[in-house]
Amino acid sequence: MRQMKVILAILLLALLGIQNCFGSCYTLPGPDSNEVRLFAQDVCGSVSNNPPNPTVFTLDSPKTITKIGTYHWNSGQGTPAPGTIGLQDQNGKTYGPWQASGAPGMGGVPNANWIATLTTRLDLPAGTYKVVDSDPSTWAYNSESGDCGVVSVVGLSGSSTVASKAPCAGEGATDLSPTSPTDQYRAGPSLVPGSYKIWYGKRTGTEIGQPDNWNTKPVELLDGKFYVFDVSTGGFGEATPQMINPMQSNPTPGESVVWYKASTQYAYVVCFDGPLNSTKGAVQLSGSWKMAGHQTGFNDWEADLALNSDGSLGWTETKGANVGATRTGTWKFDGTTFTMTWISPGGGKTNWSSKSVSNNNLGDGTYTVESAPGGTWTATRATEGF
Repeated sequence: MRQMKVILAILLLALLGIQNCFGSCYTLPGPDSNEVRLFAQDVCGSVSNNPPNPTVFTLDSPKTITKIGTYHWNSGQGTPAPGTIGLQDQNGKTYGPWQASGAPGMGGVPNANWIATLTTRLDLPAGTYKVVDSDPSTWAYNSESGDCGVVSVVGLSGSSTVASKAPCAGEGATDLSPTSPTDQYRAGPSLVPGSYKIWYGKRTGTEIGQPDNWNTKPVELLDGKFYVFDVSTGGFGEATPQMINPMQSNPTPGESVVWYKASTQYAYVVCFDGPLNSTKGAVQLSGSWKMAGHQTGFNDWEADLALNSDGSLGWTETKGANVGATRTGTWKFDGTTFTMTWISPGGGKTNWSSKSVSNNNLGDGTYTVESAPGGTWTATRATEGF
């Protein structure tokens, strides 16, 4: 009788699809010796697909993220292959997405565990973050998870001093290796004009993206100008693109371009925080947006759009023929025309524009795709929070 009870208990755990030891039922990944779970739900009951509530967590202090995992039991079917996992902060800035690896669930369910291991650790300031899974239709949830997707967020124990010092650290930072004296220049960011703070520092350690110490330099970027920043000396000044390469073109209206002069001796880390106190473009428009549109000859679609203050963007289709598809690209607003650009797999370069622009609405928009039909679109600013 006792043996039968043990067998029934094992079968019950298999049906629940939660891969963990007896006691707490946390999904993978687990923390290593120098890590802790920063967020995870204790889910031991049966699960359903497609969580109705956003999956959010709050960091009370700066933390360094190393791994993120989501659970895809999918009625015991698992998934054909793992997708991607990303994060979005309360201001709409996106991190990732990162390609996950797959691990079987209880009973050998294929790719039930999606595990994204961040090869470059992500330093996050204190705040609230949403987990973005590329396949919510198979993402597990139940009442124990608050009707949110089952997730495990793992990070280094202790606070992240890098994140607390440099708001643009992590994915926004560029790590420049030492160069030869005859090839010191490296392409930097294309930014909307405005006031910025450059964060930079020498890196003698082995952790990519983490300098020994951060230094700062405030700069003002003007419309249509080209600049060079010397990471070794902190020197910053206007230049001509042709001094880098005779074939280099001038910046277009509405953008400022920065190139780096790398060190010949040491690796350096550099990132731009801003625009700060700008009165046009990024400050008004950065944040979370809800998009709706129509692709000519095909279907209507809807998407979540995150416009980051550094001129980058993240886009995720929420309704249409490619639900869960994600794109990353750039955007800018010159005071008259709002534009976005990215490269679509199989579709090529995609250009978006709107001249009907206000703080809360982007209207009468059109888009073109290099190898597919374009269409029309509008966007409305999302409400505060998630």
